[in-house]
Amino acid sequence: MKHVHFFRRAAAILLSSALLLVFSACSQNGGASGTFADSAASSGQSAASSAGIPPPAQSGTSAEITTGDAPADSSETSAEVTLPGKSPLSAYQSVLQNKAEFFSTDANKNLNISQLNQAISPEVTADVANFAVIDIGHGGTPAVILSLNVNGNSYGVEVLSYQDGIVYGYTFSARQFGDLRTDGTFVASSGAADVGICTITFDKNTYSIDKFTYSESNTDSENNMSVSYFVNHQSATEDEYNEAFSQWQKIPYVTWYDFTDVNIGTKLS
Repeated sequence: MKHVHFFRRAAAILLSSALLLVFSACSQNGGASGTFADSAASSGQSAASSAGIPPPAQSGTSAEITTGDAPADSSETSAEVTLPGKSPLSAYQSVLQNKAEFFSTDANKNLNISQLNQAISPEVTADVANFAVIDIGHGGTPAVILSLNVNGNSYGVEVLSYQDGIVYGYTFSARQFGDLRTDGTFVASSGAADVGICTITFDKNTYSIDKFTYSESNTDSENNMSVSYFVNHQSATEDEYNEAFSQWQKIPYVTWYDFTDVNIGTKLS
């Protein structure tokens, strides 16, 4: 019965977080909000929307600590654009104001902000709804998180990371990367029984995701499912996991700002 209880609890979390996603997309004042993820970031298989939007072209593994790399080969690959003499914030500002390009690790080439769809698929349209500024990797350099709409629907995020004079972009669906908090942690999930709290770091064309508190479902040969729980990489009971998840939910959401010239100028100066 405890698994039934968990599924009900997880379903409630999914429902409430989905409502937060809708609120974030509709918000006009750029207040604190977040989105919930419900497919594994570690698998590199972003869940496309029901409209059939293709996933980002990233790869990884299904271990607790995972990495993703840009496509190895592409006829359209171009060298990264260096922005010499610029601070991280001014470099981001130039990119968001369409005055400079960033290197998309998904398209494996330089793009400007109006070409974001190419990080997902040339067949879709993409635009930025709002953005957040946070030192997500705790390396001392802030990243800019762009909340994306694809074909008019909320899709996920583009993370811009300034490294050695270059702005790199990494695309994640909402199922890979959601509920971003002020400490840089976020949620990824592949279903009600497979939910993880994660951190992420970036190293040029690659990224590493550490899923440290999570639930994991397993199905035996007779199709019976069981759920295992982990807190800070250590095996835990369901109650311990639920308590850790509840404590994490108390961390404030990152603040999102409307994608306007005024906000770009003031928040990235």
